[in-house]
Amino acid sequence: MTNRVTITGTLVDDPKIRSFEQKGGTIEIVSLWLEVKDEHRTDRFTVEIDDGKAATAAKAMTKGVTAEVSGKLRHDRWKDKGTGRWTGKVFVAIDPGEGAIKSLGKSTAAAA
Repeated sequence: MTNRVTITGTLVDDPKIRSFEQKGGTIEIVSLWLEVKDEHRTDRFTVEIDDGKAATAAKAMTKGVTAEVSGKLRHDRWKDKGTGRWTGKVFVAIDPGEGAIKSLGKSTAAAA
């Protein structure tokens, strides 16, 4: 994979699970929201997981866990039905066999 990013951050909330009907079955996407801080700023990243093994690991994580995520940067773009304006988001995608997630334990900041 040429487009690859690794982010280590703290889960802002518990994982969100969304299901979509598809020809021949249902797809399940697990979404995480990671917060990455340094001394100057705080950034938040959305992670969308479509890999069975990574999704199982993500579902076991809870708010406050420090996680390391490896995947691809993606950009989604859509037209808002209410305003007619184009909008979009950049996120980290973990596709089958092309990324990973692992827990590094509970964040000390979350315990405080």
